[in-house]
Amino acid sequence: MAWARWGCCPWLVLLCALGAWGHPKPVDLTGEDVRNCSISPPYLPVTAVNTTAQLIALRQQMHTQNLSAYIIPETDAHMSEYIGNHDKRRAWITGFTGSAGTAVVIMGKAGLWTDSRYWTQAERQMDCNWELHKEVDIASIVTWLLTEVPAGGSVGFDPFLFSIGMFFPFLHLSTPTRVTQPLW
Repeated sequence: MAWARWGCCPWLVLLCALGAWGHPKPVDLTGEDVRNCSISPPYLPVTAVNTTAQLIALRQQMHTQNLSAYIIPETDAHMSEYIGNHDKRRAWITGFTGSAGTAVVIMGKAGLWTDSRYWTQAERQMDCNWELHKEVDIASIVTWLLTEVPAGGSVGFDPFLFSIGMFFPFLHLSTPTRVTQPLW
């Protein structure tokens, strides 16, 4: 057995024994790196994006168009896997930059639906204007819209950002769905 010039590396054995190398630390969702909207005043990490101005502007446009809700998917007009910065509407309105998710804005609330890969990222990037829905299926968005949009309300979206497969479940809304042009 060959020995190195500096001996048997006792510091290396000590580091391994103390666990300096090994298992990564678990993510702490109660730490200071995620938002906490349940306290007063709410705690927002430095990575959170203030979206108040964007939501005010969108809701003003919704009001002028007589819309009760507006749906913002994470797609572009070509259904590309990677979209350009100028097409990142959902990221602009929510502050959330993950590659999967759908945002829905109504007059009094705003929600983001994304899968488990992005829950921690969403909690770090969104402010308290947004509710995080930990579901990804369109049926959960439709159910939420049915409970939140009053009877006779209109749901708007940009038709160029939805494929037929994405659009079809929204046809089952009991409130009329109106296809609108982009609001921005």
